[in-house]
Amino acid sequence: MSNHHKFADSTSIHACDYYDDSSTLVIHFSSGQTYHYPECPKKEYEALKQAASVGKHFHTAIRKYKSIKVT
Repeated sequence: MSNHHKFADSTSIHACDYYDDSSTLVIHFSSGQTYHYPECPKKEYEALKQAASVGKHFHTAIRKYKSIKVT
């Protein structure tokens, strides 16, 4: 089961999901692309949801994690 969050105010990120069982953050970009970030700590998902600038937080805190492009 995943945790899901939709961003109303972000122009770059549409939504994200976090899967506790695999510690995977899934980012759904507004462009239609989806990336998985395996082994990303849940604290990053929580911080992304609370960020004043979702795109800025993504670029400074999440991009450093290994990613897999899904679509």
